[in-house]
Amino acid sequence: MAPPSINPQRLAKLQLQLRDYESAMRRIYEDAVITPTRPLVLTYTLGTTGRRIGEVLQLTTEDIMWQDKRILWRIEKKKAPEVLSLPASDRLLRLLDRYIRLNGVAYRLFDVSRQQAWLDVKRTLARYGLAGWRPHDLRHAFALKILLDTRDIEKTRRWLAHSDYRLILYYVKIVGLDFDRYPVEL
Repeated sequence: MAPPSINPQRLAKLQLQLRDYESAMRRIYEDAVITPTRPLVLTYTLGTTGRRIGEVLQLTTEDIMWQDKRILWRIEKKKAPEVLSLPASDRLLRLLDRYIRLNGVAYRLFDVSRQQAWLDVKRTLARYGLAGWRPHDLRHAFALKILLDTRDIEKTRRWLAHSDYRLILYYVKIVGLDFDRYPVEL
């Protein structure tokens, strides 16, 4: 049985649309470089970091460590909030820098309500061929992509900041990831 936060049919559908997701992220990036609007940059940030919408909305200029190429994320946890430092891609950093400079962002990168951000992302996704996708679907697609590219369960779990392996193991099942060899030679 799937964990309560994962809809098995939806996740399986997302796996089938991973190429569409990758293509949309490339096109959104290209357009955002030319015109770095909030909806485009917000959607690209969600789609290429695997963060939750609330975590991206908390992002400030002080959270971006330009020299180290890392971003500090405030992780939404039920028990207690935590801060996670993760590497950022050069593309994301260039885009955020351009967005900050051209839009005169002084502190909070995306200073909008959660509802407005959700609508912005939903509309952007539809415009780029991902109609029916929700902002959180970008997190699931990113998790599937990490698993398929790295085949590393622990790296995926840590990147998503999941404490429960059941969620990650469900992603493993969906992508059909299996062990190719005996895990250790003693």
